[in-house]
Amino acid sequence: MALTQYPWLEEAAARLDAMRERLPNAILIHGMPGVGTFELARWFAERLLCESPKADGSPCGKCPGCRMMHANGHPDCRIVVSEFLANALDLPYTPPETSSSSKKLSREIRIHQFRALTDFLTMAPSRGGRRCVLVYPADMVRAEAAASLLKSMEEPPEGCVFILAADDIDAVLPTIRSRSRLLRVGVPSKEDALAWLSTQKRLKGDPEVALAMAGGAPLNAVKDITGLTLDAKASATLRDLLARGRSLTPDSIVRGYSASMGIPAVALYLSRWCYDLLRVKSGAEPHFFIREKDVLEKIAADATMKNLLSLNAAVAEMRRSAEHPLAPRQVWEGVLLVYVRALGGQV
Repeated sequence: MALTQYPWLEEAAARLDAMRERLPNAILIHGMPGVGTFELARWFAERLLCESPKADGSPCGKCPGCRMMHANGHPDCRIVVSEFLANALDLPYTPPETSSSSKKLSREIRIHQFRALTDFLTMAPSRGGRRCVLVYPADMVRAEAAASLLKSMEEPPEGCVFILAADDIDAVLPTIRSRSRLLRVGVPSKEDALAWLSTQKRLKGDPEVALAMAGGAPLNAVKDITGLTLDAKASATLRDLLARGRSLTPDSIVRGYSASMGIPAVALYLSRWCYDLLRVKSGAEPHFFIREKDVLEKIAADATMKNLLSLNAAVAEMRRSAEHPLAPRQVWEGVLLVYVRALGGQV
C-alpha cells in the first residue's frame, strides 16, 4: 500500500519509521474512526516486511513480501480483526469452534483469535526477517482475550512486533496501553481533507457535507465501515422527522420507523443532531449538519438549554445500549417522544 494515498498520514508514518532502529514490543496507533489508523498499521507492517525497500525506506510494493501483504497472505504477518471488520474489509476470519448461529457479526476481538497465534509465535520467520501481528480494533478486545494478548506482548519472540490500532484510546484496556508505545493520528485539516475527497470518484454528493457528517474523518466520508451510517432513504426520513421539532406527532413517529434502520446508526444520528442543537443554542455553528443551520436554530429557539441537555443525556443512554436493544421499535418511539417533549411539544 502506498501511503501517498493518504497524505495526512505522512507525519505519523515518519514518527513510526523513527521507531525501527529500536523497535518496541508493541505499538498502539490511535485516532478517531476514519482517519486511517488501520491503514497506517498495515503500511508499517508492509514496511517492516518489504524485501526491497525504496531509497527512502518505504515499501517497494513489488517484492514477494509486499505482494503477499497485498494478498493478506504473508506467512510472517497475522491480522487479527473483529468478525464485523473482517467482513467489511474482506479479511480472513476463523470463527470459534463453538460459534453460534447468530447472523449478527461480532464487533469484538475474542480469545480464540489470540490463542490461534500460539503456533505462529513459536515458529521461526518464514522469510528470515521480522514478524508482525496486527490487531484492530484494539479498543474492542474482550477482557478475557486481553490476558492472552498481554502474555504474548510481554514475551514476544525475537523480531516480532505487535502493531495495534484503536479508534477509541480511552476504551483500550489500561494494561494494553501501558505495554505499548503510543502514536496518535490526528484529524487532517478541512482543506486537506476536502482536497483529498475531490480526487475520490467513489464519493457521492457534496464533499463538504459528507466530511461534516463523518466528523472530519475523510475515509468515513467515502466509505463508512463502522456500520453506523444510515442509508440515504433512512437518513432523509429521520432528518424530516427531526426537522418538525415540537410539531412531530406520535403517528408520524410510528409510521417513520423501519426495521432496516439499525438502532446504533439511529442513535449516532440523533446524537449528532442533539450536539448541533446545543451548538446553535449557544450561538455556535453546527458541526455535523452544516446545511441545516436555519432548521436547527428554529428548533433550538423552542427549547431551553436545560431541556436540550436532558435530551442529550437521554440520547447518550440510548447509544450505550444500542448494540443490544430488546425492542428496537419501542426504543425508536421512546427517544423521539422524549425529543418532542424536550422541545415543548404536547405528546
